[in-house]
Amino acid sequence: MRRRSWSSAGVRFFRLDHEAVVEELRGYAQKALEKGARAVILIGSLARGDYTAFSDADIIIISDGVPERPMDRVIAFMDPTLSVDVEPRVYTTEEFLRMAGEARRIVREVVEHGVLLAGDGELIEEARRKLFSRTSQ
Repeated sequence: MRRRSWSSAGVRFFRLDHEAVVEELRGYAQKALEKGARAVILIGSLARGDYTAFSDADIIIISDGVPERPMDRVIAFMDPTLSVDVEPRVYTTEEFLRMAGEARRIVREVVEHGVLLAGDGELIEEARRKLFSRTSQ
């Protein structure tokens, strides 16, 4: 009987094609705009560039006229057909700008590292003004 050697472990390397994923997310963002979103912004490791092959896509969606409950909002923007897991967080314009005025960490992430995938970039600039006017006081 032949003995199996446990010392010859195989190594696998996984790679994420960042450009292809961002392009796919731009398509996702366009569909979100068709559903009424004002802006779709990529944050997290894919936006900062410190992603791994197993990273998900952290997405901020700013959309008015969405349900009141956050859970109900997210359902409308889920897409299991994408090659990466998408983690959408959906805020109204009023909520997003209020959070900027409160200097919330998530808005700081949008302002410092966010990648606008589609929509109104002026929302990010308005958040930046509110965020930095608050922190400079």
